[in-house]
Amino acid sequence: MTADVTVTASSRIELAAGQITPSGDTLRVELIKPAGSPPAVLIIWPAAPSVTNTDPGGLASVAASAVRIMAEAQARLAKIRSKQH
Repeated sequence: MTADVTVTASSRIELAAGQITPSGDTLRVELIKPAGSPPAVLIIWPAAPSVTNTDPGGLASVAASAVRIMAEAQARLAKIRSKQH
């Protein structure tokens, strides 16, 4: 038997989000607190493949943007958790 899991807008907290490519692809990280289940982190990648320049700087920029967003999310999650304890 599977428990029903409900996620409402009020149970989602954006931890970080930002553009990762020059064409506007975004990465978003959210903390979700579904009813009846433990909290989880939701990582929302672009819905379609992302395209960037072939030069090393283009790819490095995408990687740096993704790492920055994930680091912001981790820091915000740590702050939220420290307030709960």
